[in-house]
Amino acid sequence: MATPQYVTTMTETPAGLGEYLNILRKRRRLALMVGLPILALGLLLALLLPSVYRASGQIEIEGAQRARGSAANQLVPDADDSLYADQYVRSLSTAVLSDANLSRLLDEHQLYDDQGEDRAAAVKRLRGDVKVDIVTVPILDPNTGREREVVNAFTVNYENRDAQRAQQGAAWLTEAFLEQNRNDRQSQAQGTAEFFAGEAERMRLHVAGLEEKLAQFKQRHAGTLPELNQVNLNVMDRTESDLQGVQTQLQALRRERVFLQSQLQQARAAGTETVSLRALEDEYARKSAQYDQSHPDLVALKRQIDRVRAGGSNSGLSLQAQLQTERSILAEARQRYSADHPDVRRIQRNIEALEARIKAGESPTRSLASDSPMAVQLQTQLNATDTQIAALEGRTEELRGKLGTLEGRLTAAPEVEREYQDVTRDLSGARAKYDELLKRQMDAELSQAAIAGGAAEKFSVKVMPTLPDSPAKPARLAIFVIALVLGAIAAVSTVIMAQLLDPTVRGARDIRDILDVTPLTSVPVIGETQHARRGGSAFASMACAVAVSLALTAQFIA
Repeated sequence: MATPQYVTTMTETPAGLGEYLNILRKRRRLALMVGLPILALGLLLALLLPSVYRASGQIEIEGAQRARGSAANQLVPDADDSLYADQYVRSLSTAVLSDANLSRLLDEHQLYDDQGEDRAAAVKRLRGDVKVDIVTVPILDPNTGREREVVNAFTVNYENRDAQRAQQGAAWLTEAFLEQNRNDRQSQAQGTAEFFAGEAERMRLHVAGLEEKLAQFKQRHAGTLPELNQVNLNVMDRTESDLQGVQTQLQALRRERVFLQSQLQQARAAGTETVSLRALEDEYARKSAQYDQSHPDLVALKRQIDRVRAGGSNSGLSLQAQLQTERSILAEARQRYSADHPDVRRIQRNIEALEARIKAGESPTRSLASDSPMAVQLQTQLNATDTQIAALEGRTEELRGKLGTLEGRLTAAPEVEREYQDVTRDLSGARAKYDELLKRQMDAELSQAAIAGGAAEKFSVKVMPTLPDSPAKPARLAIFVIALVLGAIAAVSTVIMAQLLDPTVRGARDIRDILDVTPLTSVPVIGETQHARRGGSAFASMACAVAVSLALTAQFIA
């Protein structure tokens, strides 16, 4: 039976946290040598870094008000107010933070003590001390149902070692952003107004050209325009009615002419003046029962009876005498009737026919000296009837020509309407575009005037820069805490590395790992009292140093 091996060790520490604390206690000097310098460096940085004050001004964009209200109502604000506001703020920052603007700021305010020595370096330093931050608010997009961020406002921050200078610089920059935005919008409105004015003038000339084209088209197609179709139809109906009436009158006159020719032959066959006088008197009595004494037919019969009784049967037989008689009858008829009365118009046609016959050199085909007064009257009536027939035939031709013209207009109306619609459609579109351009021009000019008067500001100062009462940086306590953490990490890491690299056998675990045997027992180390006191004094010294450092840091920060 194999004899078990027994190994006796001088030291043994319990496993777990106690073991690690024992390691730290043994190598506390190494940990202090590594951690204390880092802690001291952090303390020096926290104590010696200069204080920097920050003044901030917040500028709210006009669309942000609608954005918050629309977010409450689950609406999305306008794209111009939210989607591109951040790009606009960045471009505005580039313009405000230009070298010329920053030089002007340095001229107006003494922000740095050495800014007069090197202006370029001062401008560069000033630009580095200015920071513009975008402020956003969450809204619910109804299109996607998801929450997204929209631009609400932006802040203008300026840092300086002097609180008063920080406030002055931030206030100047805030006003510069407002002024630059106002100038940009006014310039944009002016450019927009000029653009729309030019486009409106161009469109006005185009409209004038289309109106001239339409006027020429209407002149070429005066009677065939689409809006005249109904008028042409009405005129055509009236013309057909007039033509039918004229043809009816013409037929009646032709029948009357046949009747007058028959009476004339009978009167010439009777021949004597007594019979003629009696016939005239009978005719006069018969018409007196139908017409007034001033009627043209009665007047003409009365004159013929008077001539027969006076023995002047041959008076009035010539065309000139007939014309004179008709004119006197017309004068008497006009005193009683209007110019549109049928008898007046008939007498006028008789006069026109007689004038045409006289002008043509016509003479009576037969001497009427031997005719009776009755035959003379019948011949006169026959001549008047012929004149009326000729006039009505001319009127018929005129009405038929008018009907042909109207039919041609109605036939050409579809093609004319198509061309007319093309011209009017172009003109209507051009006029609508011209009116829209004028409206936009007026809106741009109104916007320009409102911007110039300060009544249409897109930016408003929500928070004006104030005098900072405490420095913004450095964060002294944070620096000290970071140094403390870094020192502790470095000390622990150094101790761990030293422990790993040390070949000394330190307990039963090392023996088990090295020899692969398990010892029966271990004898603990009995430390000396003086050694323990020295270890306790070292820990106490380190604790006091840390406490003093924390107190000094807190006092300096306060």
